[in-house]
Amino acid sequence: MEEKMYFLMTNDVEHHSIQLNREDPNIPDQIYNVGLPRLLELLSKYDVLSTFYFTGMFAEQSPESIELVKEYGHEIGCHGYDHSPFRAFDSLKYKEQIIELQRAKDAIEAIGGRISSFRAPALRINNDTVRALIETGFKTDSSIASQRFDGPMSFGSKNKLGWLYAPRNPYNMSYDSPTKKGNSGVIEIPISAALIPYIGTTMRISPTINRVLQKFIFYEAAKTGKPVVFLFHPNECLDIHGKVVTTRRTSNNLEYIFADVIRHRLKLKNLGNSSLKLLEEVLKSAKEYGFEFVNSEEYRKVLQKEHIQR
Repeated sequence: MEEKMYFLMTNDVEHHSIQLNREDPNIPDQIYNVGLPRLLELLSKYDVLSTFYFTGMFAEQSPESIELVKEYGHEIGCHGYDHSPFRAFDSLKYKEQIIELQRAKDAIEAIGGRISSFRAPALRINNDTVRALIETGFKTDSSIASQRFDGPMSFGSKNKLGWLYAPRNPYNMSYDSPTKKGNSGVIEIPISAALIPYIGTTMRISPTINRVLQKFIFYEAAKTGKPVVFLFHPNECLDIHGKVVTTRRTSNNLEYIFADVIRHRLKLKNLGNSSLKLLEEVLKSAKEYGFEFVNSEEYRKVLQKEHIQR
């Protein structure tokens, strides 16, 4: 009997405007009216069950977005309270992270019911995050991208160097380090990568590179049983209207050049309907390859069942 292969289609829902390179209070309405309907229709076409990680701020401003996602049967997860680079989890102390997590969780659960899955904004966490997740009742995390290398192209890149030696398969996180195995009880479900991340941004910047990367990721999954975890954003489904602005988000000149200017220009490629066409190619390929689409909570239960059977 062949072992099942699992594909986790994950979506981060936040205020970030790709067009303006910053948080934008107009984004929730645009996502609710345009981005989510487009994305949800595509996911339904391929019978994809996925996880939508919402920020607490987004939930407060657009509760109808959470209700819409739940109507389609998808899991609701937590993406912190806001997506500001100045409140990233890798810059917060233990007690500050607990406050941030609880605030976000309360805002989301008031609309969507109980949640247990977390992904940090910009994938930025530190050694205190595991204990903070336990304290606030989270059971899974998906903030580590094993063997992904961003260099200076993202904020928090120094802490992200730990990704290079993180386990590739899902693992119980260590109390002392999120990139090491341990017995914390929080299951890390790493985002797929092989130096280059398997995410919507890569897909849009270079569809050719993404297809090559996908072949390796799919082959590895078939050989090792490792799940495929693809990261996407509903704001990638939005078209550009009006002026493009590269907002400066850091006082560090090197970070500004790479993480703001260069990265922003790359992220502007293939947005809107072009992004949806490329995403459809990804989902169609996964379905034809034989993957079963599951959300983060369902995959956690799969792992628990396999552990019991062993």
